[in-house]
Amino acid sequence: MDLLERDEPRDALAARLAEARSGHGSLTLVAGEAGIGKTSLVRGFCTDHAGEARVLRGWCDALSTPRPLGPIDDLAREAGGDLARVVHEGAGRYERFTAFLDTLTSPSAPVVVVIEDVHWADEATLDLLVFVARRMAQSNGCVIATYRDDELGPDHPLRRVLGNLVRLETVHRLRLEPLSADAVSRLAAPHGVDPVWLYRITGGNPYFVVELLAAESGGDVPESVRDTVLARVARLTPAARSTLNLLAVMPDRVDIDVIRHAMGDTDGIDECEHAGLVIASGTTVAFRHELARLAVERAIPATAVPELHRGALSSLAAMPEPDLARLAYHAGRAGDAEAVLKYCPVAAEQAARMGAYGAARSHCEVALRFADRLPPPRRAALHELSGTASARAGLIDEAIEAYERAEAAWREAEDLDRAGAAMATRGQYLWAAGRASEAHKVTSDSIVMLENRPPGPGLVAAYTYGAYLRMLSRDRPGAIDLGTRAIGLAERHGDLAMLSKALNVVDTSMWTIDPDRASAMMERSLAAAYESGDDQTIGLALGNWGSAAIEVRRYAEGDHRTQQDIEWCSGRDLDIGRDYSRAWLARSAFEQGDWSRAESIVDDLANREYGNVSTRTIALTVRGLLAVRRGDADGEALLAEAWRLALQAEDPPRMWPVAAGLAESAWLCGRTERIADLIGETYQLACDLKEPWAIGELGYWLWRAGGLSGPVPGMALPYALHVGGDWAGAARAWDSIGCPYEAAAARADSDDTDQLIAALQTFHRLGARPAANLVRRRLRGRGVLRPPRGPHRATLANPAGLTGRQLEVLRLLAAGLSNADIAGRLHISRRTADHHVAAILAKLGVASRHDAARVARDWAALGGPVER
Repeated sequence: MDLLERDEPRDALAARLAEARSGHGSLTLVAGEAGIGKTSLVRGFCTDHAGEARVLRGWCDALSTPRPLGPIDDLAREAGGDLARVVHEGAGRYERFTAFLDTLTSPSAPVVVVIEDVHWADEATLDLLVFVARRMAQSNGCVIATYRDDELGPDHPLRRVLGNLVRLETVHRLRLEPLSADAVSRLAAPHGVDPVWLYRITGGNPYFVVELLAAESGGDVPESVRDTVLARVARLTPAARSTLNLLAVMPDRVDIDVIRHAMGDTDGIDECEHAGLVIASGTTVAFRHELARLAVERAIPATAVPELHRGALSSLAAMPEPDLARLAYHAGRAGDAEAVLKYCPVAAEQAARMGAYGAARSHCEVALRFADRLPPPRRAALHELSGTASARAGLIDEAIEAYERAEAAWREAEDLDRAGAAMATRGQYLWAAGRASEAHKVTSDSIVMLENRPPGPGLVAAYTYGAYLRMLSRDRPGAIDLGTRAIGLAERHGDLAMLSKALNVVDTSMWTIDPDRASAMMERSLAAAYESGDDQTIGLALGNWGSAAIEVRRYAEGDHRTQQDIEWCSGRDLDIGRDYSRAWLARSAFEQGDWSRAESIVDDLANREYGNVSTRTIALTVRGLLAVRRGDADGEALLAEAWRLALQAEDPPRMWPVAAGLAESAWLCGRTERIADLIGETYQLACDLKEPWAIGELGYWLWRAGGLSGPVPGMALPYALHVGGDWAGAARAWDSIGCPYEAAAARADSDDTDQLIAALQTFHRLGARPAANLVRRRLRGRGVLRPPRGPHRATLANPAGLTGRQLEVLRLLAAGLSNADIAGRLHISRRTADHHVAAILAKLGVASRHDAARVARDWAALGGPVER
């Protein structure tokens, strides 16, 4: 039947193809409920444009554990070339992603790539969509991905991906709506079916409509599509029905050779295709619609299902290059313990290599049902694989449990070396779960146990992870001691992965002890990371280098390495590592007085819930400090949330800046008596751990509150000069480092009028109103009756009290720029621009961009924001 009421989406796809033809590639997400006609729409579009574009198709499976990067395998068979080569050679996911991206560029014609049913996609395929969408703007590719939006629960992995894609200009969305009553009437008319009844029971779903009409059962039309499909099945011969049942337990497309092996011939396929139940295309066959497959599968007697899966397993295993994920799926459904233990672990390993950690974990779960049949070493290895996959998928509690079971199995095998390594690894996950005390105890216990035995790989892991925990807790001498021991053992045993981690721990821990030496040492740590060949280890080395340098205020070096890490992680879609470094870059920009840049970075980060709590804590701290120094009302609330996160994680490096920010807020508001209670314990912790910059910053605020009479041992030099009464020396020190706010704060304590005016001008330039007000009062006390004034934030020209950034956005909005254009002009994300526009509309009390633009023009007539 003709596609009714689909002209607009077809035109939209045609527009995307035209853009691709001119070198502007895009990803279009076609959404809608099951049976709404997504596949029919895309198939019709591809048919219409087959002569002007190269069309490639891939599918996501309805397997309980889908094939890792299954669509790339499908596409490779059609595309050939480098994509087929990297798939055949078993290359890693980054190489496959890159080869796929290269496939989207053709010298002769645009390339249309269709990926069906991404709601069933594995994690690696979802990552592929993000990877491609971020990079295809200059290609001539037109990627179309279909998915069922009615099957996306709040925790569905695709929801996270859609959130990442929504900000990209290369991404477009189409949602197909049900047919109208008029369209259903047009379809029903030739069949003599009551259109009102048909529309009521189908809701306008095209598949339901077509299937019910095809049944041609008059007044006894089935009440569900299941009955409609089974009515067609009943007309098949027994042989064809057997073929259909086999196809029904094999989700998605099936190689015809598999059916031939199982059934002896392919006659049943032909009969099923003539009945309109399946579609044979090239070398594969699939149900016309997943709803039909489900209807057939659910009608199969439960006692017959395991035997069908055994037949599928046998036939798939006989193929020249069997798919491990499919073999594992059918082994599990058949309840074949031997096959499960043969295929599921290797399928899990393959999935992990591809970055599909949820799939790896699922395969492990199936295998672990039969784990009592395994010898303890294999069982332990399976638990470890499950734990690693769980951790990479963000399921930290499951990772902890898996490694606890792995440890028990290694003990059962009397392999204490591996048991100790499992203990130490579990310690890392306990830390990530915010259980710092347990983490330290577990790793310490592993070290004690293994030090009484001949040194082996287990002790390397225990030393390395023990050192890492000490570094995170800022026990730098302990981290260096254990890390140095780990380096020696890792070199002796040739453990490259642990060597790179141990070197990173030691080198990172040196920064407050000897920054110059630490900087030189980081080169070897980074070289070892590159030699390890692990993308995440390389990102960790770059990120630690950048954050460590920024923490001791060596901004040029820190910004360089942090930017390198952002680029490295962005190129490999390591979003958590990328955003952690972005948070540090925001902190660096804030401390160097580039508050607009800092704000543009953290606006996005602070509003997200992160697996990496440190990222959100840093972002909230920067955002809170910005608010405090600008005099915004929400500063303390933001810092309070950051404090809650840092305290919960027992994370001293995150606690110190937050405590200092709360003290600064109290001082600027004239509540100096609160400072000692706010920072006393945190300051003592900094002293105990001998952290110079934390001692300096927190000690400075204690001095402001009268809790210190002068500098203390271990205090960073600029703070020591200030607390010691050398305002000029402190200002020069801060100027040389590149911290204008702190330099102005030092000058603000001077008795020299010129220095006070210089401080006031700096505070004005930064937008630090509360600090500027304090300096202005001092100048008036010294007889300067008309000190320089800064911009007033809520005059008659700005009665809504918009922030400086919001005023910038409003001016661009009034000039007719879209949110995407505003984001590009201000170097912020599209989501941040959306957030600012929404906030502006709320503050102005208007409902539309048009009304906001009118207000902006009225303000311009008043002369804009005024100075006073």
